[in-house]
Amino acid sequence: MSLQGKKAKEIFEDRIFTLSNFFSISRVLMLPFFFISTKYYAENPKDLSHFYLSIFLCLAAVLSDFFDGFFARILKQETNLGRYLDPVCDKFVTLGGLFIAWYHFGFPFWILCIYLIRELLGVWLGGFLYLKRGLLGKPNWWGKFGVGFVALSVLWYMLIPHFKEIQVHPESFIMFPEYSAYLLLFVLCMGVIFYGIRYWNIVFHPEQAVIDPQDKKQAKMYKQL
Repeated sequence: MSLQGKKAKEIFEDRIFTLSNFFSISRVLMLPFFFISTKYYAENPKDLSHFYLSIFLCLAAVLSDFFDGFFARILKQETNLGRYLDPVCDKFVTLGGLFIAWYHFGFPFWILCIYLIRELLGVWLGGFLYLKRGLLGKPNWWGKFGVGFVALSVLWYMLIPHFKEIQVHPESFIMFPEYSAYLLLFVLCMGVIFYGIRYWNIVFHPEQAVIDPQDKKQAKMYKQL
């Protein structure tokens, strides 16, 4: 099947105001409250109430990520806008979490920059596939692992001030959250490599790409529109 681009307005032809899209947007709307709660916690790590509030907001974001897909399926609200909106909202949330980890808790700035560049490239690639090739890309396992490692790394860095307050030994393993940052970097690099392998021909050599709607393996990678 040939690859044909789409117009940007076509992504809004489906229903916009759906419950699943509301859950996607809600994750982004939680970010200001997360910023405020972590700010107060960073200023006074002895008071864990703001830390617990931050954890609650993180769990709420995770649940909203689950419910947007769940309700989209059971309510038959799966749309091209929803498929694009969900990962974009995920990018805002993960970048917001890493920004907080850097600003207040010492997460490596250069890894944050790499993550930002990778996510911007992901948004560009997603838009390119839709507008120029008529495809919606799907996340691979490395991308899902990346979100998990972001959550782990942010939580670990946030706990360091508390560990210092309760006088955890400075040479203890849990006092080195850099391990989580480097694992995240590894996962990011693997994700970029596998995305590159998956989409190289579709982006740069579309005349060589053969899309078969009945191919289950391809269906796991992208959706023909």
